[in-house]
Amino acid sequence: MRGDWLLWKLRSNGLRILCYHGVCEDRLAGEPWIPSEFVAQSAFEAHLQYLRHSTSVLPLSEAIVRLREGSLPPRSVSLTFDDGYANNLQLAYPVLEKYRTPATIFLSTAYMESGDFFPFLRQRLVGMEGQRTAITSGCSAGQPLLDYKSNPLDLVIDRTDQCWPDVRNRLSEDQERTLRPLTVEEVRRADSQLLEFGAHSHTHCILKNEKPERRQQEIRTSIAKVRLWTGRPARLFSYPNGQRGDFGDADKKVLVSEGILGAVSGIRGVNDGGSDLLELKRYPVGLYHDCAGFSAELVGFRSILLAVSRSLPS
Repeated sequence: MRGDWLLWKLRSNGLRILCYHGVCEDRLAGEPWIPSEFVAQSAFEAHLQYLRHSTSVLPLSEAIVRLREGSLPPRSVSLTFDDGYANNLQLAYPVLEKYRTPATIFLSTAYMESGDFFPFLRQRLVGMEGQRTAITSGCSAGQPLLDYKSNPLDLVIDRTDQCWPDVRNRLSEDQERTLRPLTVEEVRRADSQLLEFGAHSHTHCILKNEKPERRQQEIRTSIAKVRLWTGRPARLFSYPNGQRGDFGDADKKVLVSEGILGAVSGIRGVNDGGSDLLELKRYPVGLYHDCAGFSAELVGFRSILLAVSRSLPS
């Protein structure tokens, strides 16, 4: 990965925020039910080794303050995890602790309380099971699943949950352990020196698809629960999905009223002194990131290649 030294030299300023979701055991990385946004535990350790030798890793709260003040060190990086999978503590945390690397975990708080799988995950597992075998019990024939990203969440859940009980009963022990959310008690016991928790909406709805009252409730409820469970101010927020159009100025006003320091999106890029602190960019990390791919993503080389490819005539 040393071929990246020139890009680091040219692009060492600004704040790069990494967006992880889940970490799985190496033996499970090839299973079709493992989400593509997960990483294997050994790959995650390789990422931290690279970060340790090539970057300055900062807690996200500190990094945002220093971004605003203009005091970031060169090659500044922060780590984040979206959703709140239990594997963030079971598998990611031991590696974070080994390398003394801070991270922020953004919680979709409804599922810490209920223990049910995240709704996008339920939908994916139902879809996979529907392709593999005919599901009849508890399902409505001829009712296709709704697009998660363009429909109100309650409608998506109503359609998915016609089949979910049957699918849930078929899950293996590996699936249950790997895909379950954190519990409230696990959040309360987590290492507050290395881990900071932020809010990620209450039910993980895409804000643009909901009515204004629901959007406000989602934001305020998740922030209040993170405060309650951690006993600390909730200073950080992550927009579900977080692409352009998924959130807006009205959502940002609610965040400001709740004392949020910074909010992260799913938009790729480096953050600089002119960045909107309530629309910070991140780089996604997933199963397709081998060591070379990870460094290419981090220094922005992959984004450059994507931009070039889009500009070429088809």
